Amino acid sequence: MDNYLKAVTLGAFTWKNEERLTLLFAQIRKTKSFWLFLHFVIITFALSFPVTFQIARLSPVELYSRLYGENFLNALPQTVRLEFEENEALGADTIENFNSVMIQNNYGRNMLLPILSFVFFILILIQGAFYFTACFFLGFSRMNITRLTFHDRMGLALFTSTLPVLICSLFGLYLPTVHIIIFYLIIIILVFQRSNLCPNG
Repeated sequence: MDNYLKAVTLGAFTWKNEERLTLLFAQIRKTKSFWLFLHFVIITFALSFPVTFQIARLSPVELYSRLYGENFLNALPQTVRLEFEENEALGADTIENFNSVMIQNNYGRNMLLPILSFVFFILILIQGAFYFTACFFLGFSRMNITRLTFHDRMGLALFTSTLPVLICSLFGLYLPTVHIIIFYLIIIILVFQRSNLCPNG
């Protein structure tokens, strides 16, 4: 645990100090793979928060409209559609009626939660592909200097991500999904910069 916390701190607040970078590599080597996986999950949660927050804020009619367009009523379960059409025929306000009917029919559990889970699953796949690709090219770039193990390269990429993911997540509250692209660009720059500043690992 101590090695993990030290690695997180050094990864977040080390810039161009070669001595601190050497210490960061030393802490990464002492950190077990479990803590790397835990940090990966934490980073993924932080990165997915803006998107999750924006989706959760949508009312049922907004979410269905974005997913299915103008014909979203045809995508509803039959029982919900019949109840909605019946209430609409009685003169109830269309949007409020739709939202109330969906909430009464467990909209959160049956619709919202699966969508949020799917979004998080997709982001985990993207994250995994990004970090594995970054580790591959990082290893490729260090062929003529001291080589790093896969554990060291993954640790460098993950612990470098701590501060950028917090900043990008705040930015993502205003521009969700765009913050993910910005995050990846920042990580690519920082990881290779740190690798070049500490050629002996």
